[in-house]
Amino acid sequence: MKNIKLLPNHKRSFSSSMYLLEKLTEEIRDVLTSDRQLLMQEIETDLDEEKRRKTLQAVEEIEGEIARLTDKYQLTKQEMVESHFLNSRKSKAWEILNDSLSKRMNGFGEFPAEMAAGFDADIEHLLSLVNKL
Repeated sequence: MKNIKLLPNHKRSFSSSMYLLEKLTEEIRDVLTSDRQLLMQEIETDLDEEKRRKTLQAVEEIEGEIARLTDKYQLTKQEMVESHFLNSRKSKAWEILNDSLSKRMNGFGEFPAEMAAGFDADIEHLLSLVNKL
C-alpha cells in the first residue's frame, strides 16, 4: 500500500475525523457489550443476538479501516495527557453545574424561591465533589 502525504491542514482535519469516528465506534461497542447501567441513562436492550453480532463485527471492520487509513495517510494521533484530560473534564463539569444553579434556571421559568437554597446547596455539594477529581 502506498502512503499518501496529505497537506497539513487536510491531515489535521482528517485525523480529527478518524479520531471522532473511533470514539463513536467505541461508544457503540461499550453500549452493546457492557452490562453497566448508568444512573441517568437506561439502555433498553432490544437488539437480537444476530443484529448485535453483525453490529460488533461492523465496528471491528470500521476500526480496521481506521487503522489502514491512519497508516496510508500518515495521520497524527491525538495526544492526551491525563492531567490535561482530567482538568478539561473538571472544567466542563464545573460549567454544567454552575449553569444548573437556581438563578441560572430562571431562563426555563422562575425557580421557586422556597426551593432555591436547598437546591443550590445540593449543586454546591456536587461542585465540591467534582473539585476532588
